[in-house]
Amino acid sequence: MRLIKSLSFAKSSSFAGLGLIALSLSCAAQSQAPRGPPCIDRTRLIAQLHSSFGELVIGRGLSDGGFVFEILAGQSGSWTLIATTPQGMSCFIAAGEAWEPVPKPDIFAGRE
Repeated sequence: MRLIKSLSFAKSSSFAGLGLIALSLSCAAQSQAPRGPPCIDRTRLIAQLHSSFGELVIGRGLSDGGFVFEILAGQSGSWTLIATTPQGMSCFIAAGEAWEPVPKPDIFAGRE
């Protein structure tokens, strides 16, 4: 629940940049974990983001290090970026407002 309260804080605050949001979330999460972003089981995080903000996964990609990065967005324009480890732990990376989907191209990079 602490993670969702941190996400709510990040999404409702009007900080000038993501650096300030990341710094504030990092400070809020320090009592939970001494370093890094707040992380919980992916299934639980996805369910909490959906129930709290109406967000659904709209895109994902695999990094060279084996992490899966996912963007979740809600109809209100809220969005969250998470990274999931190969062990299934998802970590909050960033969140914001005013998400706008772009038109789908006929061909995605690397696909024909």
